[in-house]
Amino acid sequence: MKKHITLLFLYLSICILPNTYSQTFKENIDSMLRNLETVTDTRGQIDILNEVAYSYRRLSPDSVLLYSNRAIALANKVGYKKGLSFAYKNKGIGYYKLGIAPDTVIYYYQKAIDYAEEVNDYYTQAACYNNIGLVGIAELTYNESIQYFLKGVKVFDAYIPEENRLKALILGNLGTAYHRDGDNKRGIRYYEESLAMAKRLGDKSIPSIFVDELARARMEEGDIEGALRDITDLMPLHDELGDFESKAETLLTLAEVKMEMGEYRETIKHGKEAYAIAFERGFSRIQSRALIWMAYGLKGNGELNEAVATAKEALDIAAMGFSLELQSRAVGILADAYSELGDFQKAYEYAEYYNRLVKQRQDQEKQRITDELEAKYQNEKQLLEISELKEEKEAQERRLYGLIILVLFGVCVLGVMVYNIRQKNKATEALNEKNIALQAAEQSLFDKNQELERYIESNLQLENFAHLASHDLREPMRNIVSFSQLLEKSGKEKLSERELEYLGFIRKGTRRIEGLVKDLLDYSTITHTSLEITNVSIMKLIEEVNSDIQQLLNEKRGAIIVNDLPEHISADGSRMYQLFQNLLTNALRYSRDGVAPVIVISGEEGATHYNFEIADNGIGIEAEFFGHIFCIVQNIRKQEH
Repeated sequence: MKKHITLLFLYLSICILPNTYSQTFKENIDSMLRNLETVTDTRGQIDILNEVAYSYRRLSPDSVLLYSNRAIALANKVGYKKGLSFAYKNKGIGYYKLGIAPDTVIYYYQKAIDYAEEVNDYYTQAACYNNIGLVGIAELTYNESIQYFLKGVKVFDAYIPEENRLKALILGNLGTAYHRDGDNKRGIRYYEESLAMAKRLGDKSIPSIFVDELARARMEEGDIEGALRDITDLMPLHDELGDFESKAETLLTLAEVKMEMGEYRETIKHGKEAYAIAFERGFSRIQSRALIWMAYGLKGNGELNEAVATAKEALDIAAMGFSLELQSRAVGILADAYSELGDFQKAYEYAEYYNRLVKQRQDQEKQRITDELEAKYQNEKQLLEISELKEEKEAQERRLYGLIILVLFGVCVLGVMVYNIRQKNKATEALNEKNIALQAAEQSLFDKNQELERYIESNLQLENFAHLASHDLREPMRNIVSFSQLLEKSGKEKLSERELEYLGFIRKGTRRIEGLVKDLLDYSTITHTSLEITNVSIMKLIEEVNSDIQQLLNEKRGAIIVNDLPEHISADGSRMYQLFQNLLTNALRYSRDGVAPVIVISGEEGATHYNFEIADNGIGIEAEFFGHIFCIVQNIRKQEH
């Protein structure tokens, strides 16, 4: 009951948050979206979509993903690599804000770096190095974070010497990394350098981001009053800029200061305020941290049962976000609270849980170091092999040159010796025969090339037809859905329930056709895309798919059970991801009414290939349709009689 009361309070807090927080960001976004409607150039549209996605980073991570995916789709169509680089960077930001697994986030940042390097987009390269460093801070790998931040600074020093906002951000993040690593002097120095640059640039958003960290560093140096003063002076700036994320972060710092001062009620209050903002905007990591500070305050205030409930909620959110550091803090609170409650059995269990988390973090760090050493070894080994191959190639070239000289000398000698007319005639006849055979072979090769060109042209025409047909069909289908909705809205009072149901059938049927058209487009393009074979971790891939379909899984109240699988396989990671995502999504979508779907994934390694099996308790397929399962544009369902 107490937990429900707490959640109700948080919901009410969210509802009464001032709308003026996001005025500056939102007005900027609305202006860009209006501009998007007037731009006809595809690359210009992609640039605007990327800017909109980036502007949403402190307002709504879901919107970041929505607009970055639209930008990726357009950029892929026209081969706009700079647009792809920016879009994949934004996608990494969106996943990071939502608390998705670090490996997935870094994957998209690295993809952005690859595209940026191809087009010499140094600014995006530096931005991605900065963002990977931020992931490292969240995962407590501070030394690694510092290296990535320094890479970003080096890019600026080498290619972008003028001062700008991103460089000020990287300097501030360097301060955070050093501060979190215990080097307060360097941390404060980089904070001050960042804020000084921001002042020269006239940028108010930089202080909004880093003053709370500077306040925390001062607090650790014992200057509590100075830290409190900085935070109090900073708070109106967040409201002026509409920076939700920084406001929530500053509230958490204020909660930490109040905790240090022993003002537990204030700690709880500011933790709730930060949670309200994070809950509304989908900042999962901040939600977990806010709940942790609320739990600290409740425990300090003697409200142990409430502290336990709040810490458990924080633990659940941290576990979904794969944050071992936040999980450890929540479990530590639970162990202490149960100990103070006198429940030593549970206190012992959570203490053991805490030790396991600490060990897991240590194991991850060891694995990371091992992977780095292995990568370095493989790189050195490859360089050695390249050097040996180069030496062998040079030796072969020397032998070939010697052989050519020897052959030329022999030909000269033979030419002097072969003076007999009969011998010359025989040589001429033999040469003529070879020329005739060569001409016949050339004609045969020419005919085959002509046939191959006709086949390629035919395939290209078929592919272009499928692409244009699917593209042209989707617009009228969207019109059908839109006008059906308008008809339903305008005639809701006039049409009968039956007629409204017919309109619903029209919309559903049109959306089904739109899905089939999209499938046709995917099918027309997938066969000519080259495979990228890498060493793929199946378990990690399934975790990523599971994360991406989590909303559908929750809606269906389903469960995914993974049995023993091969640890790694050689495959195209993107294709394998698409295969598992489609199979799992279909299994959830076509479940039985009233029955929670259960999906079981198993697999084994054979002599020449891998066998995977995905079983579910869904509606099934009649045996008579087994031969049609892999035909395109088929929807085979078990018939109900």
